[in-house]
Amino acid sequence: MTVLDVRKLVLLREVGARGSIAAAAQALNYTRSAVSQQLSALESETGTALLDRGSKRAELTPAGRLLVAHTDRIVNQLEAAEAQLLAGDGEIGGELRVGVPLHEGPALLVPALNRLREEHPQLRITLHGVAPDQGRQTVRLGRLDAVLATGYPRVPEPRVPGLYEEEVLSDRVRLITAPGHPLAQGGRPCRLEEFAGEPWLLDRTSQLGRLALHACAGAGFVPDIVSDIGDMQAVFGLVSLGWGVALVPDLVPTRPGLPVARITPAGPELTRRITLVVREGAVHSPQVAVLLPAVREAAAELTRRQDAAGPLSSR
Repeated sequence: MTVLDVRKLVLLREVGARGSIAAAAQALNYTRSAVSQQLSALESETGTALLDRGSKRAELTPAGRLLVAHTDRIVNQLEAAEAQLLAGDGEIGGELRVGVPLHEGPALLVPALNRLREEHPQLRITLHGVAPDQGRQTVRLGRLDAVLATGYPRVPEPRVPGLYEEEVLSDRVRLITAPGHPLAQGGRPCRLEEFAGEPWLLDRTSQLGRLALHACAGAGFVPDIVSDIGDMQAVFGLVSLGWGVALVPDLVPTRPGLPVARITPAGPELTRRITLVVREGAVHSPQVAVLLPAVREAAAELTRRQDAAGPLSSR
């Protein structure tokens, strides 16, 4: 019986996730030829084609996808076994690599991580900026140990296998306009259809952009998109200067010197879920075991401060 090499399986998974042998080789610090040779050897061992090399991308064959699904489970089981071995060591050390959304992420994560650094001085914590659509895959592939990720219940995303997600916070998504906008006066909720004739700022490819399109469609109109910039700080600047309107979560901070009015949409509530994502096999590792409660406490404190501030209007 042939016992498959886990390292070759991980290479296959990396190629499937990144779409090319060259990209996988660069991510893993291998040469392209080394990765190609290892995958050819894996195909010989399994007796079947695992990659469709005829397409522009290195697409996995059905057999390749099946093997990658098993690889996720194998890697998680190995990581869980390692976590159990380390759990009884006492002092928590090593490195914890955490992915942080660049705008609102630090307000939630940094207080929790500062607490961990004080309580566990042997634990080295490093922060890494991640794009919203890459965080989960980065954790799955082992580049990070944890990431703060977002999701919108009205536009659910496909589940990424091998991950454990815990919701730590939920915030409202509101419409932002320039402070002098006529509908921003009085602080009343407004129906989205009242903004049907306005220019809109939204990125169709982002989760938030898809939420905006879904909400506008539910209100009976197609938004006139005048900017597809997805960076929230740039969006705040453009809206403040009167370029258009946009939907933005509450926890995304306003740019200093560029005020906007935040308007609650009438009708069904629009919300964003913020989750802490780790690999299933790492849930009980010493580092993640102390990270989860610290982030829960920081999220609860952030929620208390937000509630004490009262309803959002212009800020």
